[in-house]
Amino acid sequence: MTRIIAIANQKGGVGKTTCAINIAYGWARLRGPDRVLLVDADPQANATSVALGVPFANGPRQAGVGILYEVLLERAAASDVIQTVEIEGNHRYADTALDILPAHLQLAEAEAQLMGEFHREYKLKNALAEIEDDYEVIIIDCPPSLGVLTMNALLAANEVIIPVEPGIFPLVGIQYLNSTIGKIQRVNQALQITGVLPTMGDRTVLARETREQLFKSFNGAVLPDVPRRVSIGEANAAGLDIFGFEPDGDSAAAFEDVVREVIARG
Repeated sequence: MTRIIAIANQKGGVGKTTCAINIAYGWARLRGPDRVLLVDADPQANATSVALGVPFANGPRQAGVGILYEVLLERAAASDVIQTVEIEGNHRYADTALDILPAHLQLAEAEAQLMGEFHREYKLKNALAEIEDDYEVIIIDCPPSLGVLTMNALLAANEVIIPVEPGIFPLVGIQYLNSTIGKIQRVNQALQITGVLPTMGDRTVLARETREQLFKSFNGAVLPDVPRRVSIGEANAAGLDIFGFEPDGDSAAAFEDVVREVIARG
């Protein structure tokens, strides 16, 4: 069965999109091409900016080129919108590729337009059903909210990864998200929490206490930490995953540990 993993947290600024990008790219680098689909369900379209460039995600719409917006409104099939991203190798990783179902700022309009649609929370699930068997894993980058787009992602997914930064407020928010996931599991019984992913890690007491609380709250289902590094943001700005931007850095090593652990939990 294809693994469909939503990367979700209703709180912004926790590194959610960075995790989605680097898990997807890391999976493709470790497992080879034609295995990974990255779905950008966030109207900020940051994952699309990295994969296809800022003009695609934030500039004028390209004539004849579809995005997730058309798929959710049933104006296009997912297979007609998906684009392949060639990923250049380096001395540590071979050339590879992944597919992306891209977003654009226009995706924000879908929230309002879907409100009157029948079974609006199942649009993404129905669209992915037609192509999911083509992939080993589908990674969905969710918006930082619990609106219609995130509900679509969680009902389409069979797994969820929750990125969380150090601090008391993120812990409060994650408990609310956990409650929401529990409610969704009544309808989508296949959905499970694959792991909580500590981001922006450092050696502070706050980071250590946050990790300890996550272990208590999620029965040890905590993924390896991702460190707080300037290079991660620089990679995003350069339109690269961390494995291509700084392959020998500790951030790439941390994300490779995360990817290997997520693969092992499948």
